[in-house]
This record gives sequence, structure tokens and C-alpha cells, in this order.
Amino acid sequence: MMASSGRARSCDRRLSSIGVRLGSHALPLSLLVIGCGGSSGGLASSHTDAGGQTPFFSDLELGVIRAELGTLPDQPPVDSTNAYADSALAAALGEKLFFDTAYSSNGQVSCSTCHIPEKGFQDDRDSTSLGLGFTGRHAPTLLNAAYGTARSSGTVWQFWDGRKDSMWSQALGPPESSIEMGSARSKIALLIFDKYRVDYEAAFGGPMRLMRDPATSQPLAPETAFPGRVGDPATVAWDALPEDLRTDITRIYVNFGKALQAYERTATFTSRNSRFDGFHKAIAAGAPDSDELTATEKNGLKLFVGKAQCITCHRGPNFTDQKFHNIGVLQEGDHVPKEDNGRETGVASVKVDEFNCRSGWSDQSDIDQCAVTQLEAKAADHGAFKTPTLRSVAHTAPYFHTGALPTLESVIEFYNAGGNPASSGSSTDGGATPPEPGIEPLNLSEQEKLELIAFLKALDGKP
Repeated sequence: MMASSGRARSCDRRLSSIGVRLGSHALPLSLLVIGCGGSSGGLASSHTDAGGQTPFFSDLELGVIRAELGTLPDQPPVDSTNAYADSALAAALGEKLFFDTAYSSNGQVSCSTCHIPEKGFQDDRDSTSLGLGFTGRHAPTLLNAAYGTARSSGTVWQFWDGRKDSMWSQALGPPESSIEMGSARSKIALLIFDKYRVDYEAAFGGPMRLMRDPATSQPLAPETAFPGRVGDPATVAWDALPEDLRTDITRIYVNFGKALQAYERTATFTSRNSRFDGFHKAIAAGAPDSDELTATEKNGLKLFVGKAQCITCHRGPNFTDQKFHNIGVLQEGDHVPKEDNGRETGVASVKVDEFNCRSGWSDQSDIDQCAVTQLEAKAADHGAFKTPTLRSVAHTAPYFHTGALPTLESVIEFYNAGGNPASSGSSTDGGATPPEPGIEPLNLSEQEKLELIAFLKALDGKP
């Protein structure tokens, strides 16, 4: 015990001597956590309270918890690319569209097919998601997807690789994907005209562009028509349409996405008011401790900010840095492609995306403020995937972009082992790149693993 306390005091002194400024990220956060394990794996206590008892958390731990974690703000950050993002009328239309299967090619797939409400708005039916066919990645949870880091109104990159830079543009990907919904923007525009015209005009103004010939009631555009595939009959049909009709169909399609985003920003998709939030509110108000968490869960929190290094990537009110990391997840699984370059491919895609922040369909007033303007691929993007939120994480299995791990226990074992020796990022010659620095064995004991899982379960939000 004395030797452990000596190491703990040494760790606190070392952190003080290198000038860590909590909350300012003057130094990489990994410097806060690596090598600072006490008996419970947290950052060490180095003082006693007035009663002579050692406090549960050291001043350093409390500083990290207060500065680097937190509770969600009342509303998601503003998205300046969607003028209807917080419209109640748009959200009401978005809710209907989220569950409607009619716009898929077989009439059986909706947003809720792969983002299952009772499963944390993600897909637990297999390791990867199933629309018309199996996709190559697991559909991540939509819980708190609108919040990003929940610290600023910056870009909230979408999909595992960040190939979309807004939630509304993300919603426009699956409908025209041949493996997800197999639909077309012309079919969606016609559906909205036939079924949701009153709701659409209430949300976005009207009158809505006619989608049927008034004399014959026939569609003005083939239901399969959409752009983007050279030589495809659907694109040939799209190119043959009058330009003003193509513009109006795309405008309806864009507003379809903006309505879905408005719905996905509502409380329905928000995980908050966990027991951790009650704990953090007490700590943030100056209390040194709180009974909102059990001793086991608090030991897990000490591990989270200390020995287990979770806070390196899972920080902020939404428990994510919203960055892209290669943690060493192998491309393995029945429907997982052998190669997936992750963020590297995502950067290339979002820069040329028809619906990105800089596009004419965005409501951003100053396109020079769009993050995509300055975006360039980096070597570290190869095989990197977005850090997911940990809120309600116990209810969003399976885990990782491949859906490879079915339980929290298996996730902890993965990190405890230091990931896999080769990452998911596959180069063109079929080789693989190693995970990024810092992905290394944690040497957690069996008790520490249980404590860490207990804390993660304390992040469950209340309805």
C-alpha cells in the first residue's frame, strides 16, 4: 500500500510539473492517464480530508472529471446548414417519414429498419446492417447523433467514415443506395406529393411543385430516376427530364432529409439524465463526491479517466471526441469487406458530395465557414473510424464499425489486450496498417473490468 501511494504521489507531482491545464488541452490527454494507476486504477489521491480519511477522488481526478466530462446541454448544437433543423412541423413530418417503408424499392425498408427504436436506434440483427442486402458496416446508434461533442456548433461528421457533414445529407444516402433502400429521389418526391403534401407545405412552404400531370395523373418523372450513375437507365431517364423539374425534385428530396434531421434532433433520440449526470452535477457544483454512483461505479470512473485510458477519445458531455481513430479492428465477419479505408475514403467522398455544406442545397450563409473547405486527408485517416458516443452504450450492441463484438465485456477484453496487431485500414496491396500509438495492453484485473463495465452502465439515460 505504501509503495502504491508513493507511485500515486509521484504521478500527481509529475502531472503538476509538466503544466497540465485541465480543459484547455494544452497537452495530449493521454498524458493525463497513462501510467497513473492507483489501487483502483485511477489518478491517485495525495491528501486526506478533515476527518483523516482519504477522499474517494483526488483533486486531479476531480479536475479531469469536471473539465473533460459533463452533462448534455438542453438542445443540440445549432446546425447552420439546415434552416428547419428545429422546426416542430418539419420534425412531425420527419417522424412519419422515418417509419414509412413506401419509398423503398420493395416497400419493406424504412429508416427504422436499420435504426431500430427499441434497440437504441441501431441494428442488432447481425454484425452489419440489413436493408435490401447486407451492408459492409454496422448501423451506429442515432442516440445523441445530433450532439456531436455537445461542446460547440462545429461540424458533426456522419457515418463511421464521416463521408457526410450534416445529418440531413446523411439521410439522403441510404434511399438511393442499391443495397439499402434501392429507391430514387423522384419516387420520394412523388410519395411526399401524394401522401404528405399538406405536412410538407406546412413545414417548408407551398404550394408544392406538381409531381403528376393534372390531365392524366401520371407521374411527371419516372419513379426510378436519379442522377449519378453513368450509363444507368435510371440516370439516363433523369438526364432527360427538364432542368427545372430535376431541380424541384431534388429540392423536395433535400427537404426530406432536413425533415428527418429535425426529427432526429428531438428528445426521442436523446440519452440524458443518467446516474452519472446526477453525479457530475454534484461534482461540478463543488462537491468532492456524490452518492449518485456506487463505490463500484466510482472505481470504474477512476479507471475510465485513469488506467483504462477511455477518456483519451470518449470525453465531453457526449462521451466522444467526434474524431477518427484506428484502434485495430480487423476486417472480419460474414458481410464485412476485406478492405475498408475508413476516414481516408470518407474525406474524399465528403469533399465532392452533392449535398455537402458548400453546396447550393445547404443553408449555410458563409460557405467559407464550412469545415469541408479546409478538409484534407491525412496519413492517420487510413483505417480510422469515428468515435461513437458511450451514452446508453449498454443498449447499443453490437459494437465497432464491423459489429464484431457482441457485449461490453468483449469490448473491454479487446482494449485490455491492446486491440489487434493490424488495423481495419487496408492498403491497395492488401496489406494492413498498425493501430495508432497508444493502443496497447491495459493490464486490467478481472475486478477492474467489472468496475469499468459498471460505470459504463451508469451512462444509461432515462426516458
